[in-house]
Amino acid sequence: MSNNKKDPETQKIIAKEKTKKFGSDEYAISPFGTLYKTYKRTSIQKPANRQTKYKKREAKTITERLISFDDEVDTFFKSDCEIQSKDRIVYLRDKAKNLGLNLRDSEIRAKIWEGRKRSKGLVTMLAPDMEINAPQEVWLVEDLIMKSDTNLLIASPKVGKTTLVIDLIGKWSRGVEDSYLGKKFIGKCPPVFIVGTDMPRSRWLPLLNRFGLAERIGKDKWKLLNPIVGLFTQNESLHLDDSGLSRIGELVSKHEGCLLLIDSYSKVVAPLGVKEADASFAGPIGDLQEVVAPFGVTTIVIHHSGKKSLGSGAVMASRGSTALPAAVSQVINLKWFNRDENRQDKRILLETEGRGMSLEAIILQTQYGFETEGNATDVIEKQKEKEKIARLQDSQAEVFEEVKDRRPQEVTSGDIKNALRIGDRSALRSLRALERKGLLISETRRTDKGRCVVFKISPTTVLTD
Repeated sequence: MSNNKKDPETQKIIAKEKTKKFGSDEYAISPFGTLYKTYKRTSIQKPANRQTKYKKREAKTITERLISFDDEVDTFFKSDCEIQSKDRIVYLRDKAKNLGLNLRDSEIRAKIWEGRKRSKGLVTMLAPDMEINAPQEVWLVEDLIMKSDTNLLIASPKVGKTTLVIDLIGKWSRGVEDSYLGKKFIGKCPPVFIVGTDMPRSRWLPLLNRFGLAERIGKDKWKLLNPIVGLFTQNESLHLDDSGLSRIGELVSKHEGCLLLIDSYSKVVAPLGVKEADASFAGPIGDLQEVVAPFGVTTIVIHHSGKKSLGSGAVMASRGSTALPAAVSQVINLKWFNRDENRQDKRILLETEGRGMSLEAIILQTQYGFETEGNATDVIEKQKEKEKIARLQDSQAEVFEEVKDRRPQEVTSGDIKNALRIGDRSALRSLRALERKGLLISETRRTDKGRCVVFKISPTTVLTD
C-alpha cells in the first residue's frame, strides 16, 4: 500500500483542496503540511493621468500635434473666445507642453500670426493659375507717404514731427486741400489709429483739437472725431510686446487699409530692453510689420534723429543703429534748416530717402500747420555751399578768401603765392582743391610767356560778404 503522504502528486491535490480563507487573506497547505499565504500576481500601474498623457503623446505624430496646436490657436480669432490677448502666450505654452511640443515664445508668437492670417483667408503664395491684383499706385501721399508700407519719420527735437502728421491727417480728412506741401493725396483719408505712448492725454487732445480731429465737450472732457478710430496715450500706454502686438493686430484687422501712427518708437520698445546702437533695435518694427501686413496697413513710425549735417541724407539722420531705417521702405527726415547760424530762422528741411523718388522741401510751421517756403532746390543748394565753405581747412579758407577779395579779377597761383607768402606748389594745390569742391572754376590761357591757368569764383558759389 502506497504512502499517500509521501506521494507528491497526492500532496498537491490535498493542498489544493485544503485551502483556507481567513479574513481577506487566503492560505494553502504546503506539501509538508504547513500553511502559507497566497498572493495574486499583479503588475505595477503608473498613475492614470500620467499614463494617459504618455499614451496620447505616443499615439500622435509631430505633424498631428502641430495641427492640434494650430487648431487651438485658431480659437483665438473666433467671436466667442474668452482668452485675452495678453494671456495668449502663457496659455499656449501650457498647451504646447501638454502636446509634447518644445516651442519657444518667438515660435508661439509666429503661430499666432499665422493663425491671424488663416482667419482672414489670405493667399500665402501666388500661382500661375491665379488672377493677380497688383495696383500700380504705391503712394498714400504722393512722393511722401508710401501706401500699405512702413514709413519712418525722423526729426530733431521740437521740430514738429508729430504736428506734421496730425496736420496732414486733419487737412486730408476735412477735404480742405487735395494736396499737402504740394504733394497730392491719393484717394480718401483712411481710418487712423494712434499709438501715442510718447505723450499724455493732456497734450494729445489739444493737438488733435487744433487740427479738427477732436472736440471739447465739457470741462476737461474731449471727444475724438473722424477719421481717428483709436488713440493710446502715455496714460493708457501700448508697447510692441506680445500683448501690444496682439492688440494692434486685432484692431487693424477690423479696419483694413487704415493708417497707423506710432509715436515714438523709442517709447513703444522701451520695456523690451533693446538698445538703440544694436541691430536688434529694429527687431520690434519687424514684428509689427508681420502683424499688420495682411491688412494693408500704412504705418508711420516717429523716431528721433542724431546729429548729422545737412547733406548727410535722411537714412543717416536716424539716431542709433542704421538697422532701423534699413527695415522700412520710406524715410522722412525733418531738421532745422539754418537754426545754428540764425536762431530766428524757423525754416525746416524736409527730405525723403527710400524706394521711391527722393524729395527735398523747405517748410515752415505756422499757426495753421506747415507750408512750403520758397524754391527748395535753390535754397538747399545755397545752404550746402555755405556749409562747404565753413568746413574748409585753414589753408584752403585763406586762399578762397583771397580769390573772393580779388573778384571779378582772375587770379593765378603766383598771385596767391605772393599775397599769402606760401610756396607756388602749395598755392596751386589749394586752388585745385577748391576747384574740386566746386567753389572755383579755372581756365587755361596762352600768353606771350606761355601757358597760364587762371582761377575765379564759381557762379554757383554762395558768398557771404
